[in-house]
Amino acid sequence: MNFKKLTIEKSYFLLKNWWENIELTNFEKNWLNEDIISFNQQLFRLQEKIIRVGVCGKASVGKSSILNTILNENYFETDVINGSTKTNKLKTLSLKKGLIKTIELIDFPGFDIEIKNNISKNNINLINLDLILFIVAGDLNRSELSKLNYLINNGKKIIIILNKIDIWNNEEIKIILDNIKDKLPKDIIIPILINSNKKY
Repeated sequence: MNFKKLTIEKSYFLLKNWWENIELTNFEKNWLNEDIISFNQQLFRLQEKIIRVGVCGKASVGKSSILNTILNENYFETDVINGSTKTNKLKTLSLKKGLIKTIELIDFPGFDIEIKNNISKNNINLINLDLILFIVAGDLNRSELSKLNYLINNGKKIIIILNKIDIWNNEEIKIILDNIKDKLPKDIIIPILINSNKKY
């Protein structure tokens, strides 16, 4: 058994022991119900070595396409119509090697077209992710920056992907990347990747 595997198992048992020894009143349990459910789900995923990865972004920035590129298959629906993803969709990958046994890939609808009643529900689902691929197709606008700050303030691990770069030249791409970096918190490292729609 290698060191990393031992560390994961030790972390699981420490968290499990801590959680089992916490005493909460009925009022506290009721007040913290959603957080308790989220924590139990994360504890289960840690035990089963499952990592949950989701895409977040506005409609039509290419969230589904990014996941299809990762999978190397057209599993998630894409369309020229704005917001072809209407509900969350999940694909599970089983891994034979490494510490992680399972990866859950989740496609979310664009946050700018979410039904108002579902916004808080989708935020909760985003908070339950282990890694968020935040997809943009240009410089960050106000709503994207607001959503990004919400995720950062909730301690989420994020990778920003600048998608559809084919419409820009190299100089324009550099300007967009610099603008994005300027808007991000200076004390947090958030990787930024670029992705082309062209097949090479």
